[in-house]
Amino acid sequence: MFNQILIPIDLAHQKHLARLRESARLLVGGGGSITLLYVDSKTVHKEALMTQLGESQFAEHEREAQAQLQRLSSSLQLENVTMNVVIREGTAHDQILEHADEIGADAILMMASRPGLADYFIGSTAERVVRHAGCSVFVIR
Repeated sequence: MFNQILIPIDLAHQKHLARLRESARLLVGGGGSITLLYVDSKTVHKEALMTQLGESQFAEHEREAQAQLQRLSSSLQLENVTMNVVIREGTAHDQILEHADEIGADAILMMASRPGLADYFIGSTAERVVRHAGCSVFVIR
């Protein structure tokens, strides 16, 4: 089984959490650590957004994302498993790969969006993670 699992979370698609939870339970076995990672891609354009939204609305967005991740962490809690919550800023696939390396993840568990013509087999973020990850990657549709 795997000891250090990274699960990138898209807060806009929380309907997949039950499938992620069940898969994580199977992968982590008797114990280990699961990190929920939310990559805030809006911060790539942080200056422009802060100009449009204002600093207080932008800060509220960050607080809400943190609160949602904490709730998800509680709902995914598994026996003998340490849950961690991390928010990073930037491009999703880059941040997923960097964080996986930083924590020494031995598995990444992620959902793939339904493909469009440009990314027929799996979503573009999942495809990039699969191609470049230094650990096992499990992609759920």
